[in-house]
Amino acid sequence: MRKYKIIIAAISVICFMGLLPAASMAMDPVNLKLASFRVGSGWYVLGGVMADVIKQGLPAGSTVDAMPKSGGVGNPKLIGAKKADFALAFPVTANWAWNGVHKYDTKVTNMRAVAGGLDSYWVLGAVKADSDIQSWADVRDKKIGIRLSTQAKGSLSEVAASQILKTYGVSYDNLDEWGGKVLMMGFKEMVPALKEGAIDGFLMMATPFHPTWTEAAISRDLRFISMEDDIIKKMGAEYGYTRSTVPAGMFKGQDKDTVVVGFPTVLITRDDIADDVVYAALKSIVANTEKIKAAYKAFAAFDPKTAWTADKRGGVPLHPGAEKFYKEKGWM
Repeated sequence: MRKYKIIIAAISVICFMGLLPAASMAMDPVNLKLASFRVGSGWYVLGGVMADVIKQGLPAGSTVDAMPKSGGVGNPKLIGAKKADFALAFPVTANWAWNGVHKYDTKVTNMRAVAGGLDSYWVLGAVKADSDIQSWADVRDKKIGIRLSTQAKGSLSEVAASQILKTYGVSYDNLDEWGGKVLMMGFKEMVPALKEGAIDGFLMMATPFHPTWTEAAISRDLRFISMEDDIIKKMGAEYGYTRSTVPAGMFKGQDKDTVVVGFPTVLITRDDIADDVVYAALKSIVANTEKIKAAYKAFAAFDPKTAWTADKRGGVPLHPGAEKFYKEKGWM
C-alpha cells in the first residue's frame, strides 16, 4: 500500500510541474477582442463563430468579443495599435503591413500569424450581361463610363478595385470624365442598386457562394470578367496578388471558369499575447473545423496541416504558441 501511495504522490508532483500533459495547463481567464468586418460580410460570420470556438478552449470566465471591424486593410492596423488581440486579414495586406508599404505608412512589427488558408477569396468583377464590356481593357480603350460598385473606401475590395483599374490604365478620375463612377456601398445597398439600374457592375471581394454575389446574379443577368495573365503578373509583381480561378457555376450565369486575383484569409495576433493563449485558440479552431464550416461554408478550404506555410500567412512570422502546436502535431 505504501508503494502505491508513493507512486500516486510522484505522479501528482510530475503533473503539477507540467512534465505530463495534464488536462489543461493552469491559465487565468482572459478577455480578448477578435477583429473581423462589418455586419453582413462573410468575415462577420467567420469572426463570430471563431470567437465562440476560441472561447470554448479558454479557461472559464474568459470572453472573446467579435468586433465587426475593420476589414482586410484596417485589421492589421488594429493589431499594431493594440486595439485587437486577434484579427482576420489577408496574406497580401498582412505582408504590406509587415513591410510598411502600400496602405501602411509604418511597419506593423508586433503582428504574428496563427493560421492561414481559412477560405478562398477572389477579387471578382461582373457587368450587366448586355454590356459591351468583355474585359476591363474595354473600359480604357472605349472610354466607357461604367458605374461600378465596390465596398467602403479603405476596405480591401475598394483598394483592390483601384489597383486593378490602375493596372489596366484606368483611374477613378477617368471614370468620372467618361460619365461613370466607382460607388462605395454596403452589402445591403448593392443588389437594390443593381435592380434599380443605379449601377452597371461590381468589382469587389467574393467567397464561394457569397450571399451578396449570389443574390446579385439571381436578380439580374451578369457577365463575369476574367483578367488577362499579363495583368495578373503585373499585380503579382507590384502588390503580391496571385492568380486564382472562380470555378464555373459558382454563381448564376457564370458558365465558365473566371480567372482573377485571389487569396485566402489568415488569422493574426500580437506578439505579446501569451503562448498558451494562442496555442489553446488554435487547438480549439482545429478541433472545431466542422462547426466553423457549418456556419461559414468557405472554411471547407482550411487545411490545418498547411495552415502555417509562408504563402498562406503572407510571410509574417508565426506566433510561438502557434508554432508549438504545429510542431507537436508533426505538421512542420
